[in-house]
Amino acid sequence: MIKKVLLGIVGIVVLIALAFTLELGGLQWKMFFAPKHEAVRRKVFKQTRSYNEGKMQDLAKYKFEYEKADASGKAVIASTVRHMFADFQCDELPYQLKTFLKEMRGY
Repeated sequence: MIKKVLLGIVGIVVLIALAFTLELGGLQWKMFFAPKHEAVRRKVFKQTRSYNEGKMQDLAKYKFEYEKADASGKAVIASTVRHMFADFQCDELPYQLKTFLKEMRGY
């Protein structure tokens, strides 16, 4: 009788230890793969039509505001555009927006 109780307790302790080990292993697994999954997700998102059209609309809005702004306002808008569109590819932009973005970037 005591032997069965001890075996039951040992079995429970082993199961808890196994669950703990598996959980730690899962965390290590996630820590390794989660950044890679997020990088792929971000790359795919940046290729979506909605992302690119949204960026194009934002750039058109900044261009319109830039044309109406005074000298200090133009400096602020130029800085904002350089920051927000630092890694945006302008290959698919209409000519006017592409020219504006290149001008804001300084080339």
